[in-house]
Amino acid sequence: MKKALLALGFVGALASPAAADAYLRVIAQDAPVYSGPGASYRDIYDAHRGQVFEVIERGTRGYWYRIVLDDGTTGWILGELVFPFEVGPEEEAGALSRLGRRIRRAILGPSPLPYADVELSFSAGLLDREGLFLLRPALIVDRYFALEGFAGLSPRAQTDVFLAGAGWTLRLAPGAAVAPFVHASVGAAHIRPKADNFTDQEETLASLDAGGGFEITFKKQITLRTDYRRWVLFDQNRSESGNEFTGGLAIFF
Repeated sequence: MKKALLALGFVGALASPAAADAYLRVIAQDAPVYSGPGASYRDIYDAHRGQVFEVIERGTRGYWYRIVLDDGTTGWILGELVFPFEVGPEEEAGALSRLGRRIRRAILGPSPLPYADVELSFSAGLLDREGLFLLRPALIVDRYFALEGFAGLSPRAQTDVFLAGAGWTLRLAPGAAVAPFVHASVGAAHIRPKADNFTDQEETLASLDAGGGFEITFKKQITLRTDYRRWVLFDQNRSESGNEFTGGLAIFF
């Protein structure tokens, strides 16, 4: 009876424009958020115990709530997995806060990571102030961890440097619209002199790199990836290092 009265009062809060804002807290360990009011719709987000979301609509069939996710998009969550409540009106947000919210809702979208198994990204930029082009395929082990390979080319004035290897990626905020990550990998760098270079020799060096970056998901699940990494190329006789600054697109499957 008490639960029924709470639900009725909550629905009234949603219906009245003068009422307090309506929210809910996730009480289950995991609660999937769907694109529509039913488990047959596409899973777009995985909510966890303790998360709080604003409610903007109550489903007309079944016990479903339409909520606003952190990136401004909306989805539906089952009422049996949450606890609804309401809060009084807060002070109106400042102009900059309102502008930031509008920009976020206008351009950012939900990350495709929660329901992807493979990521394929293409990055272009600079390595040690020279050009760099890399293809980076990754196997997504879970929402936090991925195994990532790389293969590409750094064309330079006197040599071409071919890079290949593999490593791991740890996502610090998986599923967020702006998601930071850290990365490290090992591999090899094959250095080939250009046709008019008669002083340098063809050789292969070991490579190590470590760093991080961001994956930023826009509307239509267009994901921009940025990377900063520190590279070291070495063998038993010498070593050289450089910084990578790259950006590109990532596709999830």
